[in-house]
Parts: sequence; structure tokens; C-alpha cells
Amino acid sequence: GVFIMTEIIDRRGLKAEMRELLRGAQVDPRMFAALFLLLTAALGVLDSLVSGGTTAGNPLSLFVRILTSLLSAVLSVGFVLYCMAVRRGQRAEYLTLFDGFTFAGRIIGLALLQTLFITLWSMLFVIPGIIAAYRYQFAYFNLCENPELGCMDALEMSKQQTMGYKGQLFSLDLRYV
Repeated sequence: GVFIMTEIIDRRGLKAEMRELLRGAQVDPRMFAALFLLLTAALGVLDSLVSGGTTAGNPLSLFVRILTSLLSAVLSVGFVLYCMAVRRGQRAEYLTLFDGFTFAGRIIGLALLQTLFITLWSMLFVIPGIIAAYRYQFAYFNLCENPELGCMDALEMSKQQTMGYKGQLFSLDLRYV
């Protein structure tokens, strides 16, 4: 077996640093998050209205479900871009939410691959699926850092970045929940 040495994530320091960064954000993070949630909720409502709860035998419902899922993925990348700008101390306007559309094809490809891999791992058991979700957690960030990056490369980079840190990332997520 390979033993991987990892650093312990300083949760307190990270939280304090993020609070300070969020205070200095030019666009209010709460308002930006509210806009993102409002748009994704509207996509969900649209999906529900068209599908009536099922896509079985209804091609329009299936089309709308796929379309709203893909639009949500692209908007999620816009949210990631906003978060990355805040982290860097850069200005990010509300329109940053739509910046993912400039490389939507790669985002959609990445979303499909990520969903496929997590689903396949989940078929083994729930725990491998959760581990896979953490393995690929940074793939969107990698794609945002370099929009020319291939989807598989973004996933592989995320796999390398999270090696030895999945437990700490899970614990960090529990803290924020």
C-alpha cells in the first residue's frame, strides 16, 4: 500500500479567513447566493410544472428535465467562479453567475462524466459513492481555473488533489451544515 502524508486542514483558521474575505466582497455574498438559489429553484419549478412528477412516456418532460439539470450545472459553475473571485480578493459582479456559459460544453461534459462515475461507484454500495463524490469535488474548480482543460483531466486532477483529504473534507462539510 501507498502511505500518503497529508496536512491537517485548519478549520478555525479557514473559517476566520473566509469570514474576512466575505466581509470584503464587493457584491454581497448573501444576495449573490440568494440569486443563485432563486434561479435554480425556478428551474426546478419549471421542471416540476412540465413533468408533473414523472418523465415516463413524455419526451417533453424528459427534455425539460435534462435541460434544467444542465442549466443548473452551468449556473453552479458561475457560483464557483464568484466564490473563486472572492477568495482571490477580486471583484465579481452578479453577471458572474452566467460566466459558465462561455464554456458550457465542457461544463456539461464534466457534469455528465461526474454523474456517471459517482453513479457507478454508488452501485457498489453507498459509501463508495460518497467517496467518489468527494474524489471529484474539485473538478469544477479545476475547470474554472483552466477552461481549456479536458473533462477527464479535471476529474483526474481532483482525484489527485483530494487524495488523503476525503475524510477531512467530509468533516469540514459537516461543520458547515
